[in-house]
Parts: sequence; structure tokens; C-alpha cells
Amino acid sequence: MPDLLRDIVGPIYAPVILPTIRIIWILIAARVILSLIDSALNRLRLIIPASDGAARVEQRTETLQHIIRGVAKVSLILVVAFEIGAELGFNLGPVLASAGIVGLAVGFGAQSLVKDVISGFFILFEDQFGIGDVVRIGDFTGVVERMTLRATVVRNLEGQVHVVPNGNILNVTVMTKEWARAVLDVTVPHKEELSRVMDALQRAGDRLAEDWPDRFLEKPAILGIEKLDDTGVTIRSIVKTPPFKNADVLREWRRRVKDEFDRSGIELVRKTVITSSTG
Repeated sequence: MPDLLRDIVGPIYAPVILPTIRIIWILIAARVILSLIDSALNRLRLIIPASDGAARVEQRTETLQHIIRGVAKVSLILVVAFEIGAELGFNLGPVLASAGIVGLAVGFGAQSLVKDVISGFFILFEDQFGIGDVVRIGDFTGVVERMTLRATVVRNLEGQVHVVPNGNILNVTVMTKEWARAVLDVTVPHKEELSRVMDALQRAGDRLAEDWPDRFLEKPAILGIEKLDDTGVTIRSIVKTPPFKNADVLREWRRRVKDEFDRSGIELVRKTVITSSTG
């Protein structure tokens, strides 16, 4: 076949046809390799421990797929570019030598970039957080929309996007890992009978848990008196919820406690104080 093709096209075979055929094969090979990488990434979830939970496995898989696919594509593009350049007759030796010298010079000024990449690797390796997690990094709080080895992209509740270099992430609070906790503090006057107050709190919490079973990991519990001062008696209740569901639970829990107190004739000293924490 090559001899027949050489006889047909004649003098343009070596300088034009042969390099074109090789370039086509390089592109086909690159496409096949990329397809194999995508196929392997689709099976990535099989090697992630199932003990992390189904939702966490999916989340971690998405994060790893995004980063590995990006690194693989960049590497493949560079290899293809060098191979095609060689087929077109470009002498890449001087280019590589110059690149080595330039790379050495740039390396001295790229220490922060190396720091970002190393930090990003350990964030992924240790599964500190992933795409879809709600995190607080320094003064920024929001949902992780995208991650690379160099930076983490966080979008806050107002829609603002913050790009944080991974090397600058010294402390991070993950609000959606495994579970969250809703904490409700209610302050009533000293004259109120505490048994009535606690019964009303328990009724409101139990009914909410029955109506929203998918947002509770356990039944609400009344811890008891949290604070006692001149303003009144503060009673604390807690409940464990799925990640990032504690805010919804707190809003509805507060409303139902107010309705239950109104029906029972129980007064509040001041506005209910609500806080939340994660675990």
C-alpha cells in the first residue's frame, strides 16, 4: 500500500503526504488516549472507599475527575504539539534547550506556584474538601465550584466568586462534611415553669422531625439550662442534620417553637438566639 501510494502521488509523497498521514495518526492516537482516560475516570468511584458514604464518594469522584482530566489534557496537548512540530520539520532541540534555561529562571520566581500545586495535591489526597462543599477559608464563605491543583474557586451566597490560591489556605472550615448540628437557644423569663417550656420545645422538635425525616439524623434533644442571669433562663436544644441542612432546620424550628409557645402561653424574654456548628 505505501509503495502504491508513492507511485500515485510521486514527488509530493515524502514531503507532504507522509507527514500528513503521521499527523493524522498522532491526532487519532491522542483522541483514543483521551477516551481511555475518560473511561478510567468514570470508574474512579470504584476505588474510593465506600465507607465515606455514597454522597461523599460522588463528590470526591467529581473533584478528582475534574483535576485529573485537566492535567491529562494539558500534558497530552503538549506531547501532540511537539510530535506534530517534529513531523513538520521544526528542530525542537534549540527550543527545548531554551525552554530549560527559561524554566530555570522562571523557577526561582515561581515558588508560590509550586507551593500552590503541592498544597492542592495534599488537599485532594487527604480529601480535606471537594467540589460542592460549603467552606470557610479565611474571610470567604461559600460553595466550592471548581478546584485545580493551583487554586480553589468559591462562590458565596451573594453570587460573588473568590479564587483562593491553594498555598494561601492555612485554615479551612468545612460545613458540609458528614453531618451538621443545629443549636437552638431560647430564653424565657424566670417566672415561667421550666417543665412547661421544655415540654413545648420537645413537642415542636418532635413534630418537625416527623414532618422532615430526610433532614434529621437523630431526634432533637433538650440539653437543659445553658445560662442563668438577670434577663432570664436560657434553654439549649440540639439536633444532628445532614450536611448544610441545619440552616433550613433552624429556620423552621424557630417558627414552630414560636407557634408552640404562643399556644401554651409561654413568653420569650428576647429574640431567640440561633447558632450552628458542624462536625
